[in-house]
Amino acid sequence: MQSERFLNKVTAFIRSKEAQVHVYDELKRHIEHSKNAWLKKGYTSDEAERKAIDEMGSPSALGKSMDKIHRPKVDWLLISLVAILLGASFIPILTFDSTVIFGADMTNYFIRNKWLHLLCAVLLIAALMYIDYRKLERFSLAIYLGALILLIILNYFPTAMVSGQSYLIVGPIQIQVWTVLPLLLIAWAGFFTQKKFKSWQLIILFVLPLWFILRAPNLTAALIYAGVVTILFYLSDYSLKSKILTSITVIGLIASAVFLMTPQLHHYQLVRIYAFLNPESYATQEGYIYLAIKNALNEAGWFGAETIRYIPEGHTDFALVQLIQEFGYIAGIAVVTVLFAIAIRILWEAKQLTRSYGKMLVIGAVSFYCMQFGYSVAMILGWLPIIGLSLPFISYGFTSLLINSFVIGIALSVYRRKTFIGSGAQQN
Repeated sequence: MQSERFLNKVTAFIRSKEAQVHVYDELKRHIEHSKNAWLKKGYTSDEAERKAIDEMGSPSALGKSMDKIHRPKVDWLLISLVAILLGASFIPILTFDSTVIFGADMTNYFIRNKWLHLLCAVLLIAALMYIDYRKLERFSLAIYLGALILLIILNYFPTAMVSGQSYLIVGPIQIQVWTVLPLLLIAWAGFFTQKKFKSWQLIILFVLPLWFILRAPNLTAALIYAGVVTILFYLSDYSLKSKILTSITVIGLIASAVFLMTPQLHHYQLVRIYAFLNPESYATQEGYIYLAIKNALNEAGWFGAETIRYIPEGHTDFALVQLIQEFGYIAGIAVVTVLFAIAIRILWEAKQLTRSYGKMLVIGAVSFYCMQFGYSVAMILGWLPIIGLSLPFISYGFTSLLINSFVIGIALSVYRRKTFIGSGAQQN
């Protein structure tokens, strides 16, 4: 056919295969529409098709223009911001006194591992950026069920327990509750885009993973999971009535669970709560870390402390404290600013998108990131209780780095294909 030959000439000038498919489908629909208009004017089918093609102009000029418009985008600003944080992440390791807890200087060991972690993170980000995220939407339920099965295995068939947390270790692969959260994020973005489930079904789908996460047990992961799903739900197209009724039901269930679980809390768990409220009264117990962080930050000043205090987990959960001790509040503010800039950049990208699976996925990802970042900073400032939570990209830790690399990879994947969203057969 004339139109097929014309479209093949146009797409020959387009380098991206994804863009070729997109442009081919779009122009084909445009030619069909124009052809029908000419047919109504009394032209034969061949004549109408030829006139419709002539209206499109030169195939080479059109192809070059479409190649420029639909060329896959790379968000170099976001990549640069992440690179800055990854570079800064070596500082807590280099300044942390590992001899106190390990009895030997483990700096070189941590640095070697850090380079390996960074390599894996970069590969993950690159892989996600080039993968077409839109293909995940149709598998939302399957991904959800896979995540649920992993949570069940972690609860009932863990291969190891580390600091009270369930692990599934298969060769070099270590799966824990945090590992499952990105899968749940992908699934919920699809659920809220498709709107296939009623409110009562959403409640069941929400509560099941939450129950197994709490039983793992991992309260931090449960809070972040609940927060991300709540944000996505309120930004979805479900009616206001459904949102209100569902929220009341879920809040009631959570309140009931807290009421039933509170009498069963162990003494050490209650002490942690009391220590947050009044650390001075528990200075020799859980309150010690609150006071140690407070003193370290007070002594840091704008350009660093004269004497570096030993802070437990100074290279992981309290990496920001370690960095502020060494280089002062100037460095701390700079790191927090870059962390905040990443969130703003991803939110800006989401704002450019029409309501779609991609938009829900990006909003869920940045919510996941912001909850970690916000809580971690508030935690060291003494505004929120201390829990096992890493600062994105700064803290030492493989799982945390991979999870936040997933956030960046998803954002880059959506940004790369933003000109395709809402088009043709791949409409979201």
